[in-house]
Amino acid sequence: MADQETMPGCLLITGTPGAGKTTVSQLVAERLPRAARVDGDVFGSMLVSGRATMIDEEGRWNPGPEGQRQLRLRMVNLCSVADNFADGGFAPVADTVVETREELRFIAGLLRVRPLMLVVLCPPLEVARQRNATRAPETRVDYDVAPLARNQRRELGDLGWWLDSGEQTPEETADLIVVEAARRAMVPEGALRA
Repeated sequence: MADQETMPGCLLITGTPGAGKTTVSQLVAERLPRAARVDGDVFGSMLVSGRATMIDEEGRWNPGPEGQRQLRLRMVNLCSVADNFADGGFAPVADTVVETREELRFIAGLLRVRPLMLVVLCPPLEVARQRNATRAPETRVDYDVAPLARNQRRELGDLGWWLDSGEQTPEETADLIVVEAARRAMVPEGALRA
């Protein structure tokens, strides 16, 4: 469907849980001639013991200092693997939750491959909640994603491509990203400086 020139650099797909990151990133990678999907959740699951609790006593996303350190470690590994695939001639299609501009700057500071393209999947919250509710129990989140969605919009709203995929199939979303990301999702280098 596309050649490698249509997907330069690293494509980073983010959004709330239930937005469709995992499904869409897989479909995007399948549509490119040489691509690798780099799943941020995999790096968290590699922590066999000592893994921080990311949810507080009230059931809210609140990783605390150790959780934040482990999230940064995930990002370090995600970026390293993405760069390794890019060095090997494969377009990295990464998916992970990026909530703040500081996190995006951290990722951009680690990634060697350029340009960085950011796609924020932002279906309506009720769609993301319904998708999350129908996922397998081991991948479902049990906290309210609304505060995360609000913070993403506040922190990252002027960066990348905000794609409302609420009325699209995952295949339609992936097709659109393959065709449009290089034009619509580029993150200017200047926007990533503190």
